[in-house]
Amino acid sequence: MEISDLPTRADSIGAALGEIESLLIELTREGSGGARPIDDVIAELGRLSRRVRPIYLVLQETLEQRDLTYDLVARLDEIRKRAVWLYRRSRLEQLFYAKLKLERSLRDTLYRQILEAYDEFSSMEQMEGRLRGVADDLLAAELLQEDAHDGP
Repeated sequence: MEISDLPTRADSIGAALGEIESLLIELTREGSGGARPIDDVIAELGRLSRRVRPIYLVLQETLEQRDLTYDLVARLDEIRKRAVWLYRRSRLEQLFYAKLKLERSLRDTLYRQILEAYDEFSSMEQMEGRLRGVADDLLAAELLQEDAHDGP
């Protein structure tokens, strides 16, 4: 971003940050609404946060110049605050969606484990009911078989 006219440079930096902010809002909406896969949202948010750094470096370089007016410094300070806010927000959104992905994964895994455990428990309940209800002579016959059950 090599622009010699300082007000034009400030406009250019502000416009670049505005584009990033629009993309951030769009990604947040798409991620919340399920319009885009969560992995894509996480990856794109990472790319957005990385896009802020070179813009911030140009901004910082511009702020270090000695020929700035008070109004321009005030404007650049506001743009700097916006850049920092965008960086923080994009990183926080990225973490939010990463945590959401992990939470869903845990929930799905635990749900499957609960169902499997319930099926096993039900099977044991059925075996227990059978053992309690079977006649003694049938159990005695089972004892005489070579492949009698040792466990559940």
